[in-house]
Amino acid sequence: ALGVRTLLEVGPDATLTAMARGCVGDDTVTVPALRRAGDEERDLVTALAHLHATGTPVDWPTFFAAHGARRTDLPTYAFRRDRLWLEAAAAGTGDAAGLGQTPTGHPLLTTLTDLPDSGGAVLTGRLSVSAQPWLAHHAVHGTVLLPGTAFVEMALQAGERTGCDTVDELTLHAPLVLPEQGAMAVQVSVGADEDGRRALTVWSRRADTPDAPWTRNADGVLTAAEPADDVPHDDLTVWPPRDAEPVDLDGLYPNLARTGYGYGEVFQGLRAMWRRGDELFAEAALPDGVRATAGVFGVHPALLDAVLHVNLVDLGDGQAVLPFTWGGVTLHAAGTPVLRLHLTKSGPESVALALADATGAPVASVRTLVARPVSADQLAGEAEESLFRVDLAPLPAPASAPAPSVAVLDGNGLDALAEADPVPDVVVLPVPPAPDGADVPALVRDRVVATLATLRDWLADERFAGSRLAVLTRADDLTHAPLSGLVRAAIAENPGRFLLVDTDADGDDTVPVTALAAALAAGEPEVALRDGQIRVPRLARAKPGGPVHWDPDGTVLITGGTGGLGGLIARHLVTGHGVRRLLLVSRRGADAPGAADLRDELTALGAEVTVARCDAADRAALADLLDAHDVRGVVHAAGTVHNGLLASLGPEEVERVLRPKADAAWHLHELTRDRDISAFVLLSSTAGLLAGAGQANYAAANTFLDGLAAHRRATGLPAVSVAYGLWSEAGGLAEQMDDADLERMRRIGLPALTAAQGLELLDASLGGQDGVVYATRLDAAAVRARPDGVPAPLRGLVRPARRAAAAPAPGAGTASWRERLAPLPDADRDRALLDLVRGHVAAVLGHASPESVEPSRAFQEMGFDSLAAVELRNLLAAATGLNLPATLVFDQPSPVALAAYLKTALIPGPADLARSALAEVDRLEAALTALPDQDGSHARVTARLEALLRTWQDTHGRHAAVAQADIAASTDEELFARIDNELGAL
Repeated sequence: ALGVRTLLEVGPDATLTAMARGCVGDDTVTVPALRRAGDEERDLVTALAHLHATGTPVDWPTFFAAHGARRTDLPTYAFRRDRLWLEAAAAGTGDAAGLGQTPTGHPLLTTLTDLPDSGGAVLTGRLSVSAQPWLAHHAVHGTVLLPGTAFVEMALQAGERTGCDTVDELTLHAPLVLPEQGAMAVQVSVGADEDGRRALTVWSRRADTPDAPWTRNADGVLTAAEPADDVPHDDLTVWPPRDAEPVDLDGLYPNLARTGYGYGEVFQGLRAMWRRGDELFAEAALPDGVRATAGVFGVHPALLDAVLHVNLVDLGDGQAVLPFTWGGVTLHAAGTPVLRLHLTKSGPESVALALADATGAPVASVRTLVARPVSADQLAGEAEESLFRVDLAPLPAPASAPAPSVAVLDGNGLDALAEADPVPDVVVLPVPPAPDGADVPALVRDRVVATLATLRDWLADERFAGSRLAVLTRADDLTHAPLSGLVRAAIAENPGRFLLVDTDADGDDTVPVTALAAALAAGEPEVALRDGQIRVPRLARAKPGGPVHWDPDGTVLITGGTGGLGGLIARHLVTGHGVRRLLLVSRRGADAPGAADLRDELTALGAEVTVARCDAADRAALADLLDAHDVRGVVHAAGTVHNGLLASLGPEEVERVLRPKADAAWHLHELTRDRDISAFVLLSSTAGLLAGAGQANYAAANTFLDGLAAHRRATGLPAVSVAYGLWSEAGGLAEQMDDADLERMRRIGLPALTAAQGLELLDASLGGQDGVVYATRLDAAAVRARPDGVPAPLRGLVRPARRAAAAPAPGAGTASWRERLAPLPDADRDRALLDLVRGHVAAVLGHASPESVEPSRAFQEMGFDSLAAVELRNLLAAATGLNLPATLVFDQPSPVALAAYLKTALIPGPADLARSALAEVDRLEAALTALPDQDGSHARVTARLEALLRTWQDTHGRHAAVAQADIAASTDEELFARIDNELGAL
């Protein structure tokens, strides 16, 4: 009656509470303060907590006063909630019908699109070892392939959906290699009906690389009329077949493995085989794990492939064969998990097939089938997608590009421009040609150090903030090669500050003004002049080379041979190329960690191994070592890294990296060029072309190797420089990178190579036509999504993403940051800039949200290194339009400090505003001085100036009057002090 809804029982037990629950409504809270045999303190706290949780005020300070308790903040991270589940696709967007296509229900070709103009059709699908696990069991020469029988299945399905009963012809042109990760997009196009015949083509490419070229895997012809079935099925009803002798299949699959076939459980389905003259009979079945999927196929590709293993029983060593052409393939029944085969000769190189189910009922017939041998070289695998070369693509000079103002640096360096006003648009740093007979390693070091010093001085001088420094190199000068890597790294760290111009004009000192204008107009950081044409470097896919036959009687020298990468290559040469003599060289020799175990392992594999202590950069020591061994092959894998931003590098950091890479490579070249060398392999790095930020010295060392390979080839000597991307497990740079670094490289589109991929690319690089190849994985979708845009060298492979009408950086709008911040209160400015910084920090570190970035935590504690620092600086520079230093993260140690720095740069103070106003007055004075008096223009300008002056005096007159009174009352000393202070403030 009184509306009481909370009852607290103060007593020795909960008796009344239990009775009250049966008398009052469900919305009444009943709480006992004590319980018999309970802990009094615990029960009391529990009762108060229950009251507090149900809305009854509790005086907690009074309750805890006697216990010295104090309030403390809870650790927020314990309650942070990140949803990691995938969101369900919106209706109409995740299925074929919602995309305007027709679902097929087939596991290989899932969608159908009719082509109204021709009456043809396109069927599409995605193939991967994760979606179709049985595909992983079909490996040939270590490469997972789509079996040829799957092309037949896709052709039959395409024919069924376009009114064609028979695959009249089907020729396989290229194997479809399945990646370890990701999927392949498949497209089957069916042409128009031409007198009952339709053309068919099967295409494929990486599903996650929309810019990758399509590969034509197969083509053929579908027919509408079912041909007369001249393939007999009668002998398949009596089983085993009459008068046929059984064939022993013991050892079949181990023998196939020796030829390069590595069939897994699914494809080892051949149960029994019989022979009758030239006729063969066989039975195959799907294993239990796959049998349930038979019903969704016409003929399961694994089942058809297994029964065709009768062709491989008499296989000789090294003669692995795959189906090549099919003719007259007709499907009679679908979905069988067991297949019987009757194979007969139909021509000199072809066979005919009759296929039936376990009862002998017809399943399919094949009029002709021809198989062809396949070698490991035909299965490029990773090399088809991850091997590149540099092409020089034409860059037309823009018709309206204004000629920039240009100055050329002389021996006095940047000091010669001290009096330049204004500073030229472009300042050219020409690099002189190397004199004849020069000491190449010494000259390379001097030029790298000198150019580095100029680059650093350029960045440190604010006068040049709006200009470009263009380094002019010569294509045929080996001592210029490392400068290209150095400048590219500087460009990556400081976009918009440098240009690289490479010319083939021997002895011509003319400044290429047209090329500079074209580069500036096109936004290109690097141009090359070839035969007077302006070109730009672009990565393009390289053709894998053929096998290189290492001299079996000679020794292969591997520098860095006891390291992670050197050890991998040593094992690969022994197991994959039959090399039997190895000379593993390192500065610690046999004392290097793991050297003894590596030697024992290689010796057990049948190799003769020498582990030698030698610094290959010491020419005399290397000469003595080579004199003691019959070296016929060289792999230069030695090297070291010392990362740091350009501003932090000096001669010592250059020497530390150049010596083991460049000096050693030159000595190897000089000391072996008169020997009969079968292979001269230099292991370089993509840091010389891509992702060189924070690695300028390393980039310079590696582009020297690239130049040396080109130099050797030009003189007729064997050489290849393999510029690798990051390896995930082979030492070197990978040892200095953690999971966050690897994730960042993946996010910018350059995921790491596994050891197996790296070795495959090494083989593909040898024997090719290119002296310099780039071996790196490329994720086109990630490259396209980069906030800083597609890097210039990749623009030939990856189309830039179309810019959205309003696609601001995190925390930004369509207006500039100055415009957005100007009307905001000071606290809101701080909050907006901190959100901007935290958003980009989260993106660089791969965090789920900006809230996970603690504002006051130091960047170094978060895991920032020079590479991450450059990425964050570039993102913030692009968002704010500010010219930010590459050392930004190290100068401003936390997000809060960095946000304050940005605020100062974006919101000028009173002194900055005064300077800006006076500069405007100066410009106005100059304009008025040059203004001619035409049509009374002087009178109009005078009237406007007088009106402006009156407005200024009305607004600021009170301050002026006060100032005049102060001046009148000042002594001479006070007056001069006032003048000094005010002039100093401005």
